[in-house]
Amino acid sequence: MQNLPLIAQVAVSGALAGLCWTVQLAVYPCFGHIGRAAGPDEFRRYHTAYTRAMGSVAGPLMVAELGLSIGLLAVARVSAWGVAGLVLTLATWVWTFAVMVPRHARLQATADAAEADRLTGWNWPRTALWTARVLLATVAVAAG
Repeated sequence: MQNLPLIAQVAVSGALAGLCWTVQLAVYPCFGHIGRAAGPDEFRRYHTAYTRAMGSVAGPLMVAELGLSIGLLAVARVSAWGVAGLVLTLATWVWTFAVMVPRHARLQATADAAEADRLTGWNWPRTALWTARVLLATVAVAAG
């Protein structure tokens, strides 16, 4: 039971990493195709629905991940695992809100298929951060 919060961290971070990889490899690459096929107005409707739905899935998971990262750091009394985990979590939040949210706003405003194609490239750092976060948490569980 002592590892339960860390196992929860693996589960939540794993869900976010899986979600991000799905978006990276399947969802974002399709944005440009949808924009080209549907036209700007239909793409804007689609993108609005996408961001609303994604926010309802990713938002609570991100809050849970942050809470677990802070909680694990507090319980571990500044362990290397806790500090590294919180840094990765915060870096993901910063990238999401400083880079990806504005990129989505720009895409919503322009409905430009080329901008949609560029979104995939901008998402690679976030994909790497969430992958590193779940790997770190998994290694921490294995280390005991």
